[in-house]
Amino acid sequence: MSRLLVIDDDPVVRSLMVEILAAGGHEVEGEGEIEPALALLEREDFALVVCDIVMPGGSGLDLLGAIHARRPSLPVLLVTGAGTYEHLSQALARGAAGLLTKPFSHAELRTAVADAVRRAERSERELRERLLTPTLASALANAIEVRDPHLSGHCERLAALATGIAERLGLEADEVEAIRLGAILHDIGKIAIADGILLKPGPLDEDEAAEVRRHPLIGDELLAPLDLLHRSRPIVRHHHERWDGTGYPDGLAGAAIPLGARIVAVADSVEVMSTRRTYRAPHDREGIVAELRAGRGSQWDPRIVDLALALIERGELVCGDGRAELAEPLLGAA
Repeated sequence: MSRLLVIDDDPVVRSLMVEILAAGGHEVEGEGEIEPALALLEREDFALVVCDIVMPGGSGLDLLGAIHARRPSLPVLLVTGAGTYEHLSQALARGAAGLLTKPFSHAELRTAVADAVRRAERSERELRERLLTPTLASALANAIEVRDPHLSGHCERLAALATGIAERLGLEADEVEAIRLGAILHDIGKIAIADGILLKPGPLDEDEAAEVRRHPLIGDELLAPLDLLHRSRPIVRHHHERWDGTGYPDGLAGAAIPLGARIVAVADSVEVMSTRRTYRAPHDREGIVAELRAGRGSQWDPRIVDLALALIERGELVCGDGRAELAEPLLGAA
């Protein structure tokens, strides 16, 4: 359970709230004045503050501001004996985690506290994931790129291409972000492929090629424990599927292939064809256009290929001879 601080100048009410919350399994401290309460918050950590609005020497609303000045993410549940729409509006406007009106039952107090703590934990988790996920994805991708100098920057360039295509298809922001991360991580499974195979300058034999074809499954397994990357796993697993069903690892065909994986497959091919590899020089623009047309409807989703070709034709996608770059997304483009 959580550690809570209850602030109320009425000792009877304060003791009752401490008793109710402690009986619910929380560790609870009680304080009757504003300054000692702020001093306690400076010294110790709490998951939630429960504070009366009417306090001697200042209001709970003022205390709410003072608490957030010290601990911006600390949730504060305000308690009032005269609950009005104005009180509620002021409380929420100043960042309160909720407003509880006296008199309240034991169950109402416990529920209000549990809800406020749960919302705060969810917000903290979501913020942490938004900050951590891109860093983690880049770190994992770098573990592959550092093994081959020709791959340096490949995942970031691919992510930029895939993101631009996804935006032009009109996908929602959360879908675009999942595709961006999936593009960065698409080849993470190659971390388990031996250098002698992964960096081989000539053609692979049958066994070596089979080993390389395992990397989407390995990547999917590596990401399985990471809940914050779960939306990108289908891209990692299926970016080598083919529109005609002859790809790997699951032989999916057509619309059964996740859209993000289809987008990354086209973007990856354009980026790879545009840059130098250990076994060949980069393609030029005309060669890339020819390859896209040849693979339309067999290797790749026709709609995504058509979009890529249109972008190349309009000069929005510059590719070939060592470059693969998209212009800034156009507002309202699809």
